[in-house]
Amino acid sequence: LATPNIGLLTNIISCPGGDYCSLANARSIPVAAAIQERFDALDRLEDIGPLDLNISGCMNSCGHHHVGHIGILGVDKHGSEYYQISIGGQQYPAHLGKVIGPSLDMNSVPDAIESIINTYLDLRLDDEEPFIEAVHRLGIEPFKEQVYATTVA
Repeated sequence: LATPNIGLLTNIISCPGGDYCSLANARSIPVAAAIQERFDALDRLEDIGPLDLNISGCMNSCGHHHVGHIGILGVDKHGSEYYQISIGGQQYPAHLGKVIGPSLDMNSVPDAIESIINTYLDLRLDDEEPFIEAVHRLGIEPFKEQVYATTVA
């Protein structure tokens, strides 16, 4: 609560997930915590700029993953928890995110998010171009290529 992170990557919207909800396919809170730990440097968050990350533990979408700039959806895959990542969603103007590829296990999610962020930082036009505008300009392909090049090796 003491971190000034409103509108930044670590100001994550997350449903309670499988730890507290009987409808969930996967846990959300540990994924959010792992991402927050990975991106704990305020200077880096400010360099990344405005970014909404939303996590839902199931298709009921209580975390509104589908309208997050980065959305994470927990899915059940053969009795195991996996996470589907989408990018490009936003609340206003309304735009649904696009799934970038196959779901990932929980341990791969922070690496995938870091890969998405690094791709954005490398490809943005300048320091002022927000993440969501870069995604709309570039499409999902460059992000997808980097995520699956680093997580599925």
